[in-house]
Amino acid sequence: MKRFLITATVLGSLLVGTSHADAASPTNTGMPDQSALDVLSPTNATWANMTGGVAARPYVSALSVVNGGVSTPIITNGTTTAETNVPQGRIAVAISPTNLCRTGQTPAPGVCYATPNRIGIAVGYQKQPGQLGYDFSTATNLLTPVTADTEFDITLNLNTLGRTLRWSWASGVPTYWNTTNLGTDTASVRVRLKPTFSPVVMQGNQQSGCSQVPVQNCSYTQNTHETFSANLILSLDDTLDEIFTGALFSSTRSYMGSLMVQPSSETPQMTYGVAAPQTWSDGTPNAASMSAVLSDAALLNFYGATPDVVTSAEFQTRALSLTRTDGGSQGAVTWTRWTADQQGTDGWLITIPDIRFVSVVSTSGVRAFGSAVAPATFAVKTKTAPKVSMKRVGSRALVTLRATATACATSQCRIVVSSISSKVSAKTKKVGAVAISRKSKVVSGTVSATSVKGQRLSVTLQSKKAGKWVYVASAVTRS
Repeated sequence: MKRFLITATVLGSLLVGTSHADAASPTNTGMPDQSALDVLSPTNATWANMTGGVAARPYVSALSVVNGGVSTPIITNGTTTAETNVPQGRIAVAISPTNLCRTGQTPAPGVCYATPNRIGIAVGYQKQPGQLGYDFSTATNLLTPVTADTEFDITLNLNTLGRTLRWSWASGVPTYWNTTNLGTDTASVRVRLKPTFSPVVMQGNQQSGCSQVPVQNCSYTQNTHETFSANLILSLDDTLDEIFTGALFSSTRSYMGSLMVQPSSETPQMTYGVAAPQTWSDGTPNAASMSAVLSDAALLNFYGATPDVVTSAEFQTRALSLTRTDGGSQGAVTWTRWTADQQGTDGWLITIPDIRFVSVVSTSGVRAFGSAVAPATFAVKTKTAPKVSMKRVGSRALVTLRATATACATSQCRIVVSSISSKVSAKTKKVGAVAISRKSKVVSGTVSATSVKGQRLSVTLQSKKAGKWVYVASAVTRS
């Protein structure tokens, strides 16, 4: 069974209302600024090593800092030319390549790539020429105030690398997300992120954490420090199906977040995982969260659920049935509607809050406090998993759905088939439907639909409730 895995080595975050002084910050929180990332380095690959060089890299075309609804412009009409003579304390963004080959290296899996497979975007402030600070809790000379409610409004022109953007992962609290012209050289991303606290473990002068791929047991049960920061990772490889192109995931108070996705040609399933410390540096229990900004198009192409169906309580409770597999606990999943006008995306912000962590179970079946921390792992699947088969007869597709659905034992049910415009579109057109002839928990029906060969189809089982058709189950198939 084929699966896709996405991961991001992202330090998690915590949005708090307390003073920054409550967190213990590490002493060395500097990083190269954009000018340093654009020139050749004797130790690391930089944009100067990529074919096309700096002129081909992504760049910030606009940057503002928003406090109390008031936006302060920092960068307008930005280009690939790195800024120089930036005053100390001014907000800045550093864009870095990940896993890029240095000049003379041969691209190979697990070694390096001719173009980076990840892009890192870190928000910071100018400390000195060539260096940014990224821990806002220790900054004393900021030209623009940064608090837990500050939003960094960033517009990125992806340049030549915009052709292959898939998913993105944020360490921070996203309040706006918009992608345009993906798959082209004019692709761009606009994001608003609130800074958050992230866990850090210091061993001597070295920062450590749990960044295994996929998430695994974490030997650091308590972090030693926190940083108040915001960053983003853009993935340029094909480790996630095209249907999640442009999706944004985020996590808080965690070292690593990962998502496994089973393709939509089978029963839709996801597995979320979070690796994090069990306790914070002050000894309080850690409470993390995971969020996903999923567009209407992504939900349609993964679940086969049209935008009007996703809005219903029936879909939100049946499509995302969570099973916690590591023994920890979490809060109730929330669905928050986002719109292109207000938050940049027609879709949903789906959040799993208040994730609590537990110790690893030993071989004797005992959890010992202070031992390694088990990653919080969630199996996500539908409560009713239909089986869909298809065969073609001339210009028509015969789509058969079989399912076990309690709702259909007491209510009238029907099967609706709609064509899907593309993997990145939420446009559908109803092409066929059939009523289930009798009430039964065991459902089987065939819809004859006009459809071209290879067309993606949404197949939905619905039951009648209070005179309206409501969601029971859905899937995606090809004609």
